[in-house]
Amino acid sequence: MTQLGKGMGLYVRRLLLLCMFLFGISYFATAQGKRLIQSKAGQEALFQEGMRHYIKEDYSEAILVWESLASVISNEPALSFYLAKAYLAEKNPKSALVHARKAHELSPYSLDYGLFFAEQLLADKQISEAIACLTKLSQYDESHPEVNLLLAQAYVWTEQGDLALQALDRADHYVGEYPAIIRTKEFIYLKQNQLMKALHAGKRLIDMDDEEQILTWDQMDVAWDLSQADSVRANLLALQMQYPSQGQLALLLTNGYLHQKNFDSSLVQLRRAAEDHEVLPSMVAQVTMKVFELIDDPIKWEQANSLATHWLAIYPDEPRFLAIQGDLYVSASKLEEGQKYYLRAARMGEPKYEVWARIIQLDFELNAVDSAATHAAEALKAFPLQGFLNFQLGFARYLQGNNPDALRYLEIARGIIKPTDNWNVQLFSMLGDVYHAVGRPKDSDVAFDKVLALNPTDEHVLNNYSYYLSLRKERLEKAAMMSKQLVEKFPAEGTYLDTYAWVLYQQGKYEEALHYLSLAVADEKSQSSAVWEHHGDAMFRLGRIKEAVESWKKAVALPNANQLLDKKIKMKQIVEN
Repeated sequence: MTQLGKGMGLYVRRLLLLCMFLFGISYFATAQGKRLIQSKAGQEALFQEGMRHYIKEDYSEAILVWESLASVISNEPALSFYLAKAYLAEKNPKSALVHARKAHELSPYSLDYGLFFAEQLLADKQISEAIACLTKLSQYDESHPEVNLLLAQAYVWTEQGDLALQALDRADHYVGEYPAIIRTKEFIYLKQNQLMKALHAGKRLIDMDDEEQILTWDQMDVAWDLSQADSVRANLLALQMQYPSQGQLALLLTNGYLHQKNFDSSLVQLRRAAEDHEVLPSMVAQVTMKVFELIDDPIKWEQANSLATHWLAIYPDEPRFLAIQGDLYVSASKLEEGQKYYLRAARMGEPKYEVWARIIQLDFELNAVDSAATHAAEALKAFPLQGFLNFQLGFARYLQGNNPDALRYLEIARGIIKPTDNWNVQLFSMLGDVYHAVGRPKDSDVAFDKVLALNPTDEHVLNNYSYYLSLRKERLEKAAMMSKQLVEKFPAEGTYLDTYAWVLYQQGKYEEALHYLSLAVADEKSQSSAVWEHHGDAMFRLGRIKEAVESWKKAVALPNANQLLDKKIKMKQIVEN
């Protein structure tokens, strides 16, 4: 037969099997077929047909064959067992559990069927039933290590450590030095704060040359309970004498010294860990960052920098160590140097959002707005649905004077942000300013109201909201109430004095407005063209023309002066837009 013929034959066969399964219309529905499938030989043949598919990992084919057989035979545990395994291989755990349960019910004394059923129960978080199943199995064979390990796992999940240890002791008694049993005991001892027993278990693993020797990374902090730190450290140092090149052991000791805030001893152990290239870089990086948090003088900084440089030599392609080097420089207020390492880390391997966020934050701290915009745009290529990045780019665009672009990114961020995010206030505050800038006052008010609902004392919003309302001559009572809060809290802050004064001005309260404007211009830090112009306007409304002109002249000499000021000075009167 040609390859085409073979392929066509297979296709037809699969189609027939599918029809058998879906519609029950098959050869086995005929009288001859019924006789065949009801015979022992026929059933065995069909089972073996499914098994051939199973062995070849054609699980869907195996399921089709076995389900057709199961429609006739309902009491064969092996059939249910293999159907369960096939469904699991096809990533259908629900069907796998159904058939695993049936296999166990049909043959409750089978350890294979029972163990598989218990595993599916645990995977489905049916812990109580799994415990009941495993307990019954352990009665049949109390020494079986896998039964007891699964039973111990189930007890650990239900916080029943003592029962878990009993199960493991049964296995340990019959099996002896079995690494999985000892590791599980170690974990339980640590959970129970039985540190010496945990260390003893770790020692057994080391003596066995187990690859997962001693305490694992996730167990470190538990092991270093400060009430027993001295005895734990003594045991670990004794182990280190036996295994001086064991890097994970050095990291454990590093973590212990960290609890004591002992920078020097932590650094010694970190250097020892550096000599073991089998230690996972992620573990090294995590501990290193903790140690570097203890730096509080230039000497320690130099020591840490020397080690960080050493790490980079060992792991030149590991972004985490570039980021650590960046952290070091930033901690020493060397922001630009730190930025360089962050950028290398961000552009190496898989992008890291946290690193990009740090880069952009540094841009703003350095007043490098254009760089912030560039870096935020680059980061968004990797993380387009990261709300805070959209916010940062929107903020940068606003500072660049590109309000439409700023609004686009801020509104994207608004669609992504969650109520629990800690930058809600920042986002809606910025939206209020940008909506005002693009001529959408109602949206601006809504955004500001959102901020005040979250934080009624937000200074930026109280000031800007008041000022924008005064410019529009709308809801002046609300504007006065908000701006007065700031003046009462900060009586010498020129910006807040000017805002409150301008609200009073719009209310026609020129004497009061002039009082606060005079206080505002006395604040040299907040003197601006706008404040002096307002001061002049209030003077003019009170008939003090000469003094008004003098104030306008001071205003026109300052940056960002109103284009109408020259006309005001020339005409000696207020000129409206």
